[in-house]
Formats: sequence, structure tokens, C-alpha cells
Amino acid sequence: MVRDLKADRFPLGARVRLADLAVDPYPIFAKLRAAEPVTWVPEIGRWFLTRRDDVLAVLRDPDLFTTDAPSTIHDMFGVHMMTTEGPTQVRYKRKCLPPFHAARLESASLPRLTAEVERLVRALGSGGRYAGEVRTEVARPVALHSVLSVLGIPLSEMGRVNEWYEHFARALANFADDPELRAAGKGAADAYGRALEPILEDLAREPDGSLLADLVCDRVDPLTAVEIRSNSLIILFGGIETTESMIANAVCAVLSHPEQLETARASPAALDLAIEETLRWEPAVQSAARHATRDTEIDGVRIAEGEVVHCMLGAANRDPAHFEDPDRFEVTRRNAGDHLSFAVGRHFCLGAPLARLETRVVLETLWARCPALRLDPDRPSAPYGYEFRKPKTLWVEWDV
Repeated sequence: MVRDLKADRFPLGARVRLADLAVDPYPIFAKLRAAEPVTWVPEIGRWFLTRRDDVLAVLRDPDLFTTDAPSTIHDMFGVHMMTTEGPTQVRYKRKCLPPFHAARLESASLPRLTAEVERLVRALGSGGRYAGEVRTEVARPVALHSVLSVLGIPLSEMGRVNEWYEHFARALANFADDPELRAAGKGAADAYGRALEPILEDLAREPDGSLLADLVCDRVDPLTAVEIRSNSLIILFGGIETTESMIANAVCAVLSHPEQLETARASPAALDLAIEETLRWEPAVQSAARHATRDTEIDGVRIAEGEVVHCMLGAANRDPAHFEDPDRFEVTRRNAGDHLSFAVGRHFCLGAPLARLETRVVLETLWARCPALRLDPDRPSAPYGYEFRKPKTLWVEWDV
């Protein structure tokens, strides 16, 4: 076995284990931030950054730290807005951005989103029950319904998309490069590509105002079929993973702090601030990976060309240099919106407005339809995961 010589220089990083991060990463991040803010993690052979300023510097410098490099997300989904840089990346993002503009979300997405959330919340308490599991019974189907509707994929495909998504998630969290997980993710992406062909043909004949219809009917500067597939895949995955986790984490965070519940419910502005605090305190996606394009240094630590730097978003969001008492969940925190949970710069999350809207509608509906909503004390919930973080289950109960 070849000894990793970096481990001697970075003893705290050498002790980092993904299994420990999955349970509770924040005490580990705090130790790294204080003593080894740029550290090498031998378990995965990559660098971790835990200070907010360092994370910002890397994410804002795509020439030095790029996404355009061999990676699981590139291998699985192809060339798209998250695996390319420069004019190509800007073109892809501009082509896919219109459905996520605020005005279009309000007119096209909000009515059907509200109706679907109402349906799911009513079903949550059906059959005489006054308890339910929010993550799988509300958060996941809301995320699936919304992203499929925006894309223009028939809702009848929800079951297959859900299966493909599970393979995508396991492959993208596969820091150990398990070939079976990677192959399964690639196979799911290929299956999606085959299923997409007849959908695009139908949308070309009968456009419905969806993103895929806009793309396939574009006659000015059209994307190729391969480009449409790749970019819709990353939107599909992000629209499920980020939103499901964001909804579940928000419900869990607010209900875990019942003394702050009435403050969060006081007004739409208060609720929006509480959602931003949830994003800061428990981000759905814990890291953003970048590849060094040449030898460089971060805080005096040499990073070699080609090495992977993980910008630990969850760590940056709890940096005491920017957030006072950062481990405290505080729904009135005025700078909560400074979080990096949707990344920053050119690769800022395209679907962030939709994810925020979905989370707000779910919280409002749960509070309106489920009196005295609270976590089920007999089935405790807590976020889990080192890369994609959310409760495994989220059981709640309420009064008649």
C-alpha cells in the first residue's frame, strides 16, 4: 500500500471519515476551520476548504478552479452547464433560465404547485391519521412534480424518474469511486436519454410552454439533442435532490426549534428569512468540487494541477468570521442570506427560485392544514449524509 505523504502534514484531515461527516459534519468542520482550513483528506484523495473566504475565492475563479474536467457528473450526464465554463456555459444557462424567472414561476408554476401541495398534505392525514412522514410523502413528490412540470416531462414518468434519480444520487455521492455505483448512474442516464427522444418529438409537434418545448422549438440558436439531454438531466437531478432536501431540512429545523415557530410564521418576509436560515444552517448539498487548472496555493498550501478541491459549503455557512454564533439556528438572523448553499458565481444554482417557492408553499400549507404541527417524539428525525444531506425519515404529528 502506497503511503499518502500529505497525511503527515495534515493530521486533522487524515482523521476525517465520510461516515462521521454523514452523522454530524459541523464539529469536524469547526476543528478544521480553526487549525487546518485547507486540508488533505486521504480517504477520498481530495482537498477540503472550510473557511468562507477561501470557498468564495475558489468559486469565483473558474479560470483557476474549473468544473470542466473528468468527473462522475461529467461521465454520467455529459457536457452541460455544470461541467463546462466560459461562453458555452453561459449559453447553456441562458437557454435554460427562462422558466425560473420570478414572473414565469408565479404564473406557470405557482398554481399547479399549490394544488399539488394541498393534495399531498391532505393525503398525509387521511384515513383518520393525524401523523405522517413528510420527506417521502410530501417533499419528494413535490420536487418530482415541479421539476417534471417545468421540464415538460409527462407526470406518468414519475416512477421511472424516481428510480433513475436514486442511481444518480448514489453515483454522485460516490467519493470512493465504486465502479458499480458509477456504472449504475451512467445506465440510468442512458435510460433517461432513450425515454427523452419520443418526449421531444411530441413537444416539437405540440409545444406546451415547458423548458424542453422551448429548447426543441428554438430556431434561432438551437441546442443539439445531446445538449438538451445533458442540460435537462442536471436540471432534473438538481430539481429533485436540492428541493426535496431543502423542504425536509426546513420542516425539521423549524419544528426542532418550536420557540421560534411563531416568529417564522409572523409574515411572508419572516418565513422567507427562516427559509434562508435553514439553507445556511443545514444545506442540502454539502460541497462544490473544483479542479485546479494549474499549480497554485491557497493560504500557503500548494495545490497541484489537476487536484480536486472540495469547497465545503456547510462549513462556510457556519464560519464565525461571518456569522455570529453560527451553530445557533436563528430565524431572525439578518445575514442568513449570505449562505453559499446554492454556490456562487457562474455556477449559482439555476433552480434556486423554484426551490425557495416550493419550500415556502409546503411550509405554509403544513401550518395551515395541520394544527399544532410538531415532530413525532417517538420517531426522532435528524439530517444525515456527507454530500447530500436530509433526514432519512421525517415523522410529524398534529392535533385534530
